[in-house]
Amino acid sequence: MLNLFEDYSTKAVDLEKSLIKAGYENQTVILNEDGFLPEHVTSPIAFFTKMYENITGKVQSTKFFNEVAIPNYWEIKGDGQKADIYEGYMKRGHINYSTRVNDYRAVKSVEWFNDAGKIRQVDLYNKFGKLFGKKTFSDGILSLTTYFDQSMHEKVLVNHITNTVQVYFNQKQYVFSSFVDFVIFYLKTSKLTTDRIFYNSLAAPFFVVSKLEKQQGKSSVGHILFWQEESTEIPGNMLSILSNEKSMTKKVIIQDRNEYQRLKQQVEAKQQDKLSYLGFIYDFEQQPKLTKNIFILTNSDSILHLKEIAEGLPEWKINIAARTTMSTRLMNFEKHQNISLYPLATEEDIDQLVKENAFYLDINQGTEVENIIRNEFNHNKLVLSFHNTTHNRAFMNEGNIVVSEEYPKMLQLLKNYSGAKNYYQQAVEEQKNSAGNATVKEYKDSLK
Repeated sequence: MLNLFEDYSTKAVDLEKSLIKAGYENQTVILNEDGFLPEHVTSPIAFFTKMYENITGKVQSTKFFNEVAIPNYWEIKGDGQKADIYEGYMKRGHINYSTRVNDYRAVKSVEWFNDAGKIRQVDLYNKFGKLFGKKTFSDGILSLTTYFDQSMHEKVLVNHITNTVQVYFNQKQYVFSSFVDFVIFYLKTSKLTTDRIFYNSLAAPFFVVSKLEKQQGKSSVGHILFWQEESTEIPGNMLSILSNEKSMTKKVIIQDRNEYQRLKQQVEAKQQDKLSYLGFIYDFEQQPKLTKNIFILTNSDSILHLKEIAEGLPEWKINIAARTTMSTRLMNFEKHQNISLYPLATEEDIDQLVKENAFYLDINQGTEVENIIRNEFNHNKLVLSFHNTTHNRAFMNEGNIVVSEEYPKMLQLLKNYSGAKNYYQQAVEEQKNSAGNATVKEYKDSLK
């Protein structure tokens, strides 16, 4: 069996972990290599470039943003969220950081601009800080992606104009008319088992499965599509699966409850037999513990209604942390006796604050810091937010997201939840159910 995923996204990771817990320890293959895959996961690009193999010698680490090579007299200006490259006042490049947990200002890619400000090239870096690929642009349009082995030899070239893929393997050159044909060549060459495939996209994974189906006939056991996206109308490729009785994709499992209800209403009764809902088996790192402690992690000094919340909860403790220094505006809030500030917070500081709080308020403007909402969810903490500051509502109960102008409602929710341990624990369970928390038995029953 095989997991064939488009990207190693959060939902793909959650699905993989859920499958393992249910006893399905399949090899996971990712079609869009990003250079940061864990050891147990592979990809066609990783296979042909051997980019993760035989990493010996000194400890390998990610490339820090200020380690990017630039010409003399150019400079890099960066913060915790992004970094840009300048020649005088002219912006010449942009550095994208890795979003992997615990990566701090680690380079994932570098975009280089021409004189007109259009992207001319993107350098791709892996988790060892090594250049493993380049994207070349023509007048701002992606034309070629080249992947290298550890000796910087070209191994895979994807031509985005002709849609062909060129591969150098075992001293031979292969040219494929499509990315799908390239992936099928990889699956056969790597001798991976493809009799049953769990896939999560109607893009490349679907077309790979469909082509394998034509080649293998009915030798497959039965594939499963795990649909992890949102749509208003049922996708055409999904409808073709549901309406084709001979399709070797025997089940379509929707991993969002609202999406399932929406799609179920759009198919005929006989097609609904193939359609089902199944969430994820999450890892929870501690039992719900009720305290009057609130945590906020921010990279912005704009925290909505912080003053009103502090004054409305005088007996509570509000901990606010930032990975960077804090502005004078934010530091002035320390005059409130129930607010504690943690500028330049370390990973250990944040871990400790997550464990100590019972409530997390997602009320800071700007971007989410280090996937904190999911981290709080994993620790069985209750998350509340305003509609205009919500960063990851997939892990919240809609009832705990309020209109910012109605902040007294948030205060009342906090007071209600803190009033009784059973009420708080019930709210945490409802939050887990909203996120689609599933059991091992549900997985085994759905996949048998």
